[in-house]
Amino acid sequence: MKSFLRLSLAACALSACAPSLPASEPHALLAKAPPKTEQVDLQGEMVAFPPQGKVTLIDFWSTSCKPCLKIIPGVQALNQEHKAEGLAVFGVAIDDNPSQVERQLKSLGVSYPNVLDDAASSIRGAYQVDELPQTFVLDRKGTVRFVAKGGDAADEAAIRSAVEFLLAESN
Repeated sequence: MKSFLRLSLAACALSACAPSLPASEPHALLAKAPPKTEQVDLQGEMVAFPPQGKVTLIDFWSTSCKPCLKIIPGVQALNQEHKAEGLAVFGVAIDDNPSQVERQLKSLGVSYPNVLDDAASSIRGAYQVDELPQTFVLDRKGTVRFVAKGGDAADEAAIRSAVEFLLAESN
């Protein structure tokens, strides 16, 4: 009986029981590299994303979107927990009021860079964002590997799983 159990556990470790990337929402950018962008963040610093060699999470959100605001604390937690392991997190606020965005980020304790994508919506267009919140997770090569649309607990758990899977993946 013990040897059967050992064989079962070994087979599980090598097959379907091994961690895998969660199922993504369908999206035109899956398995593709989105264009690189350089923007000035809300602190006046130039940020470029996706950065080379890092797992990258890009969260599109708005101050008027309740599901967006619900998921931001989970994104902040991921940033804090995995930054040292090579995770880069960026927020893209679909708003035209920088002071309102800054107040919201401060109230949520957000420490990762956020940029505004207002009326011109160039970043939103490049990422083909069609609803909010929408979160992209890119691998270390800059390829979109996971997209989540929504801000409930299941979306947050799937984003976390995708980030942790891609961080564990070898370069």
